[in-house]
Parts: sequence; C-alpha cells; structure tokens
Amino acid sequence: MSMGHREALLARRLAEIQRWCSAQELTAVHQDSPDEARRRALLNEAHHLLDSARYPGDSWIRRQSPSGKRWTCAMNLLKEADPDSLAPLEHQLRSSMLQPRESIGGYMSEESRQEIVDGVINLRSSLIESVGREAQTTMPNGRLLLYTPCENVSDGASRFASSGFFDPNDCPPWDIWLQYSDRTLFSWVPEQLFPLAQAGIDGNAVECIKWAD
Repeated sequence: MSMGHREALLARRLAEIQRWCSAQELTAVHQDSPDEARRRALLNEAHHLLDSARYPGDSWIRRQSPSGKRWTCAMNLLKEADPDSLAPLEHQLRSSMLQPRESIGGYMSEESRQEIVDGVINLRSSLIESVGREAQTTMPNGRLLLYTPCENVSDGASRFASSGFFDPNDCPPWDIWLQYSDRTLFSWVPEQLFPLAQAGIDGNAVECIKWAD
C-alpha cells in the first residue's frame, strides 16, 4: 500500500470515528452514589494496608510477600469493595453492535489481534453507511492514543482509575479504534474524555498505554 493510499485510508477511518462519536452522549464525570463512595474508601484503605503489609528487606521477593493480619484485613476489604464493579462509565464507546469476540489484551497471536481490530473497523464503516450517520458541521477534537497489548499487566488499575474507559487489560473502547500496526493499537480519543484516558495512563503500572504526542 502506497503512503498516499495509507494516509487517505486513515483519514477516512478518523472521519468515521468522529461521526460515530458525535452521535453519542459522552461524559468524563460520574457522581458516586453513597455506596460507591463507601466502597472506594474501602479500596483505598485496602491499598494502604497492602503497602504496609510487606516484609522488610532488599530482595524483591521479600518486599512483595504478604505479612500477617494486615494482609488478611486488606483482602477482606478488597472483597467488600468489589473494585471490578467500580467502573461506572465502562459502557461509553463500547457499542454492542461493534463488540469484538474478545479483548485484544488477552493472550493471542498478533494475527488474531489484527483480525479483531480490522473486523471492528470494517463493521463500523459499513454501519455508518447503512444508517446514514450524518457528518457534523464541526467535528469533535481529539487525540491519538497508543496501546501495546502484549505489554499490559492485566491488573485492572487503569480500568479503576479511568472509571471504565480502559478495560481490565488496559485496552481502550472499541468504538474509537483506528488501526493496529506494529503490535500497537491506535485509537482516537474525543476531547471530552481526555481526563478519563489520562487518569488511566497515570494509574497504569507500565507504559502500555500512552498518548501518541
């Protein structure tokens, strides 16, 4: 594929993402219910206990080893907090009609990841044409996000920090996928969701998600 053809293809895909997003109500704000606020407090307390429930020492193994009652208490708090349910905005930009068969952050070949991403992109393109989504006079602003699925740690930290913008494998929502190339997923994030994406990047333990610029 020539450079000019590739640029034209990406420009068309970007326009399709913008049109798709413009038809959705998006927000980066969620007001916790009293129960959600309580469970977030429990989660913070559990993390504090986990940080202190380590054996002293220089070796990595000893620093990561659980110790005594604090560890047990932290595990009980985590169970009650149920952090997996504290992702209130996870359905944004995850249209059921585009949902892939599995997260590309799971264990799979690069060929499978490419196939899944291409399938979502092609389906989005065909749906835009079939339902006649009209382009907006002013397209929303956005920013490119990079995700390297083979480097994720699947600890759920970015999902929790971003209120569900990222999934448990640190993958951004499929509605905004642009392309998969060189083991990297390129996505386009609408401006109003920058705070969610940034919170997930900041909360992530590795650099598998980052802005392109």
